[in-house]
Amino acid sequence: MADAKSITEEYISSNAVNSSALSNAKKISNTGGFRKLCKSADETLLFGDCYGSGSTPYNASVDLSGETAVFRCSCPSRQIPCKHCLALMYDWVAGKDFTVEEIPEDVARKREKIEKKAEKAASGGAAAKAPAKPNKSAAEKKLKKQREGLELAEGFVHDILANGIGSVNKAACSQYQTLAKQLGDYYLPEPQVIMNEIIRAVSKLSENPDDSEAENIIALCVRLGAVIKKSRAYIDQKLESGEVLPEDSILYEEMGGVWKLSQLKELGLFRENARILQLSFTRTADDSRREYTDEGYWIDLDAGDILRTENIRPYKAVKYIKTDDAKFRLYTVRELCLYPGAMNRRIRWEEEETSPAGAEEYAQVLSKAESISSAVKAAKNELKNTLSRPYAAVLVNFDSIEYAADGHGVLKCGGETIALCGYRHYPGALDSLRLIAGELSGGAVFGGLFYDTKQHSFSFSPFSVVTENDIIRL
Repeated sequence: MADAKSITEEYISSNAVNSSALSNAKKISNTGGFRKLCKSADETLLFGDCYGSGSTPYNASVDLSGETAVFRCSCPSRQIPCKHCLALMYDWVAGKDFTVEEIPEDVARKREKIEKKAEKAASGGAAAKAPAKPNKSAAEKKLKKQREGLELAEGFVHDILANGIGSVNKAACSQYQTLAKQLGDYYLPEPQVIMNEIIRAVSKLSENPDDSEAENIIALCVRLGAVIKKSRAYIDQKLESGEVLPEDSILYEEMGGVWKLSQLKELGLFRENARILQLSFTRTADDSRREYTDEGYWIDLDAGDILRTENIRPYKAVKYIKTDDAKFRLYTVRELCLYPGAMNRRIRWEEEETSPAGAEEYAQVLSKAESISSAVKAAKNELKNTLSRPYAAVLVNFDSIEYAADGHGVLKCGGETIALCGYRHYPGALDSLRLIAGELSGGAVFGGLFYDTKQHSFSFSPFSVVTENDIIRL
C-alpha cells in the first residue's frame, strides 16, 4: 500500500497516456479547475469535483490503497488516467489544500470488491485460470499459411529485379500494392512492410531518378530476400520436426509473431533482480508501419550489456496507448524478460522498484565501457546479419573529442579514433556534443556504430555522455 506522498511530477508523467493529456491536466490545475479537493485520513485516496463542459462536475479520484494505483473519473474519456485524474495529482504536488473527508461510498464498495477478489485468488478459490495450453494445430496451420505468403513475396522480389527497378511504371506499382495488401492475409506483417517500402521507393524513383534511391531499393530487396530465405528455412524445419510452437529465435518476431511475457519466461529468457539504468531515450514516427515508437536504451549494471525498450503505438490507437518517457532513476526489476537476439536485445518487465542514481551507479556504467576497437569488432558481427538493425548501440571510452577545421568531429581513446556522425532519430545530438566537448575530460560516450558500405568504414553517432557524476542526454 502506498499513499499520496509517493506522487511526484515524474510519477504523474510515467502514468500519463500521452503528452497531450499532461498538457491539458496542467491547464486544469493552473486555472483552478477543481472546485473541491479532498483526501482520506490515511492519504491513500485523493478525490474531488472538477468543472467540465456540462453543468454537472466530473468526480475524479486517485486510489493508492492497492499494489497499483486505480484512477476513476465520471468523464466520458477512454484514457486512463484521464486529464482530470492527472490534474488532481498536479494539484497535490503543487501543495494545494486538500480537505480530509470520509471515503465516498462508491469508492469504498469498489475497494471491498477488489479486496474480496484478491482474497479469493489467494485462497485458491475461483482463482486464477490455468494458463491456456498452446494450440499446436493452430500454430501448424499458421506456419503453412505463412509459407504460402513467402512464395508471393519471393515472386514480387524476382519481378522487381528481373524487370529492372528503373522501368517500373504507375500501373505496375498499383498491382504491387494490391499484392502487398494480400500479404496481410498470410500473417507476414514484416515482409509486408518491406514490400510497401520498396513500392514507395520504386514509385518515387520513376518520378525522379536518383542513384541513392536506387541503392536504397536494392538494399530493401536484399533485406526482403533474406527474410524470405531464412523464414522459409525456419518454417520448413519446424514443420518437419513437428515442433511448431515459438522458440528462442528472432525469426518468430520477424514473421509477425508477438511474444507474451509468459512465453519468454517459459523459454528461460529472463533475469532476476536486474539493476538497469537508462542511457538514452527517443521517440520516432514510421509512416511505413504507421506507428510511433518510444525507444529507450538501458545498461544492465551487473551483466554490462546494452538493452532496449520499445513502446510501439500504432497511429490508429495512439489515443489509447500510454506513451513512454525518459527515465532518470535506477530501476531494480524482479523479472526482466529478454527477447531473442544477440546484441541490444529488447526487454520488458511488469514490476520494478526505483531509486535515485548516484556516483556509485555512474562508476559502474563507466566500468562497462569498451575500447573503440572492441566495440567495432562486436558491431561487425552484428551488422553483417541482413536482419539486424541499422546500427549497433555501444558504450565506448574516450579521452577527448576533437574537431577539424571543416567541422568534422573525432572521438579519441588512447591511440584509437573514430569519426562522429549524426543520426536522424537523435536530431541535434551531434551539435550538442560539440557545445560541451571542451568541458569533457574523458569518460564514456553512448551511441550507435554505423557501417558505411561506400567508404567501407565505421562511424559513431553519439546519444549521451557518461561522466563520474551524471548521464548527459544529447
